[in-house]
Amino acid sequence: MVEVKRTHPFLKLAALTVLLVAATLALRVTPLGEVLERERMVELLETVRGSVWAPVLFLVAYAGLTALALPGSLLTIVGGAAFGFAWGLPLVLVAANLGANAAFLLSRWLGRDGIERIAGKRLAGLDSATQRHGFIGLLVLRLIPLVPFNALNFGSGLTALRWRDYALATAVGILPGAAVYVYSADALMRGYTDPGEATRRLWIAGFLFLALSLIPIVAKRLGLSIPRPPAAEDDSDDASGI
Repeated sequence: MVEVKRTHPFLKLAALTVLLVAATLALRVTPLGEVLERERMVELLETVRGSVWAPVLFLVAYAGLTALALPGSLLTIVGGAAFGFAWGLPLVLVAANLGANAAFLLSRWLGRDGIERIAGKRLAGLDSATQRHGFIGLLVLRLIPLVPFNALNFGSGLTALRWRDYALATAVGILPGAAVYVYSADALMRGYTDPGEATRRLWIAGFLFLALSLIPIVAKRLGLSIPRPPAAEDDSDDASGI
């Protein structure tokens, strides 16, 4: 019985690894990869756009892909193109937050214990930093996308970051980028029906992209930086922090 308890965290970690690898392989070797191409995705959503199920299908697809660490960022643009800014942005935000939180909880449930067993005291420094600066640190990473969206979702679940801090930082941090991309996609689609209005919107979109690119500079001016975890204290020679 003792041996089973010791291996249990590693079995969960192995299950998480198998799940993510299987999802990646499904994207590569099945028609799912072709469906997720931009042209096919726009065609599919345009086909069901008039249906009351279109928003539901979009939410399920976006959240499901994100929860399994598959690339769903294209759907942000597709959401703006298919639903416009007024409807597209709320749909994108709800779907992205659902998927990101599902990924966090999946990673926490299946992967945290195994990583803790493997890393041991080396994880203590990172845990301490996330407990003290978790919200601000994650918010900066969301606003300044130094780490890929999916990697940050699952990586956060492996730390001691509190779920409420993760959820709030994610909800706030992804808003500016999502708004810019959805607005830009909507502006491009307007070009087919109203070139004059599309031109005006594209100028606005260009300004928003410029403002988005200035976020790192503004964050630095405001003193927002990613907290570095302190080195784990240990008397042994091989002790180190993450």
